[in-house]
Amino acid sequence: MTDSPENTRATAIPDSVRTTLKLPAADGPASRAIHEVLEVPMPDGTVLRADVVRPADAAAHPALLTRCPYFGAWRPMVAEVTGADPATPGLMAGVLGMQAGVSLDRAVAAGFAVVAQACRGTDISDGDFRFYFDEAADGTATRAALAALPWCDGRVITFGNSYLTTTQFTAALASTENLAGMTAWVSPSTYDDDLAMRGGVLLEGPSYEWARQQVRTGLWRDGRADAPQEALPEPVDAFTRYLERVGVAQAARDLAAAHRAGGHVVDWVNHPLHDAYWESVAYPTDALADLDVPTLHVSGWYDLFQGGTLRNFTAMASGAAARGRPGDVRLVVGPWTHLTFDGHLAGRDFPGGGIDDVGLGELSLDFWKAVLGDAQAAARLPRDPVRVYIMGADRWIDLPAWPAPDAVEQAWHLGAGGILDAPGEGRIEPAAQSDGVTSTAADAVSPRERSAHEAAPGFTAWVHDPADPVPTAGGQMLMGPPENAGPHDQRDVEARGDVAAFTSAPLTEPVTILGPVRLEAWVAADAVDAHLHAALTDVAPDGTSTLLTDGVLRLSARAGTGRRDPLTPGEPVEAKVDMWATGVHLPAGHRLRLDLAGSNWPRYSVADPADGAPVAMRVLHDADHPSAVVVTTVDLTAHPAAPPHRGR
Repeated sequence: MTDSPENTRATAIPDSVRTTLKLPAADGPASRAIHEVLEVPMPDGTVLRADVVRPADAAAHPALLTRCPYFGAWRPMVAEVTGADPATPGLMAGVLGMQAGVSLDRAVAAGFAVVAQACRGTDISDGDFRFYFDEAADGTATRAALAALPWCDGRVITFGNSYLTTTQFTAALASTENLAGMTAWVSPSTYDDDLAMRGGVLLEGPSYEWARQQVRTGLWRDGRADAPQEALPEPVDAFTRYLERVGVAQAARDLAAAHRAGGHVVDWVNHPLHDAYWESVAYPTDALADLDVPTLHVSGWYDLFQGGTLRNFTAMASGAAARGRPGDVRLVVGPWTHLTFDGHLAGRDFPGGGIDDVGLGELSLDFWKAVLGDAQAAARLPRDPVRVYIMGADRWIDLPAWPAPDAVEQAWHLGAGGILDAPGEGRIEPAAQSDGVTSTAADAVSPRERSAHEAAPGFTAWVHDPADPVPTAGGQMLMGPPENAGPHDQRDVEARGDVAAFTSAPLTEPVTILGPVRLEAWVAADAVDAHLHAALTDVAPDGTSTLLTDGVLRLSARAGTGRRDPLTPGEPVEAKVDMWATGVHLPAGHRLRLDLAGSNWPRYSVADPADGAPVAMRVLHDADHPSAVVVTTVDLTAHPAAPPHRGR
């Protein structure tokens, strides 16, 4: 949701940051280029400004354009790393490296002009920032203005991560004139299902934090003092207490009152249903399928926009395939979070998993050249349009489509005693009882031992207490420092009495999960509503329970997020939880685990349907209610390792 490095402001920036961000060398090709600030008047008269670095010759060049709301926060950091004055013309064009994996030096040497424009109302641009709503008009006007300049050859390729993909897609859907291609890293899609909400549940902590950072940057831009810590606190531990005390609705009003840049959270809180507001900030699937623009999509298994990126790619790939040009739309998914792309995540390293290891920068550069007609660059691109990293196997593979054409769905059924049955294993359970007996998580029991559990009840129960919610522990999110996301060990969470864990027997053969994951479960709650959180983990022989992917559903939104269907207390309903996707190889001896809970705080809002009273929840798993987690598997032996991309 943000690429803003607010968490780095209070600490010294190490020398390695320059290399990590791929900033230009002091004596590199960019140092011999033209550096300038470009003013672009919008149709309403508002002037937007961009840092430009372009080859110092009389020729016309294709332009690489990013439109970004974060330069007010990034500019001081880049200036400190490079030793430059923050007002240096062209300074922010250097973010090409951190936004596309291609250094500014490399792009200039390849003949590109790089344009980094501050979004309306941010950094050096005039006007007022409004989340999303000005990006289509401003983006199309900027492309037209660039194409008319004598140093531009009329072809524009857009690039950028996160919100910077919003500025690309909205403008592209409005008009493709002068647009040669896009590079969209970690992009949201349906905003109320992967940015502000997911499964009908507000992403409370991340939504507050992103807006708080925008408020802080906006106040700095306006020459005003930062909001007092007691009024709008940071970091996570501080704003968690604040949200508990005042509630997210009041917090949203406080953000809006502090600065207009935080006003959108009021809209998010005031629109809990999928309605016309959310339709206005969505990328319609049909429109994306019809969008004939070559696009490179990039995401990570632990990115908070993984689901959005996969939706965007799938829609655009279907259109490209129908036009007979499947290579126009490509996808790369690595072992990454929203901010970390080097293959080293909190709690786990992924050998060969960094963007430099896979050659993503060179692939991007060849992709840009290919869309401009360079046949040699096109020939260097992978034959298949999809490249993914398989965690556990520690290798990249190429696929002709997503999901893999040879993928097979497997249902792993929940059972009494905390058992997760592998496909094909029999389940002997009576119908669910109503005696209130609770079956808690336990070590996996083999099918041979199942006879001892025939009398177990056909459900597993736990109690959700809104006053003591289950704490967030990693996952596909952005909240606080980058290391808060990713493949965290879930054992502390699983030790709680309000988390139900279902664990398979040790695998006798390896299993490779690659593709969508979902929970199909029968659930009941002693209230009119509840949240169902589901997490899939890889349990190693030493007991480490590594998070793979997760999801959530507000049970009253089980028929769709545009409506509410209250529960009848105690009566089970069928719930389907979209857990997005993962790519992992589980060796023999490992186990698969599913964790269920009623909360995940402060990542998500906490359900409180009974005015503070605890709520009993049950998942049923008898013959009449076959609850299961459905995973997508492939035969890894049929997929050889892909070589790193090496351009010229």
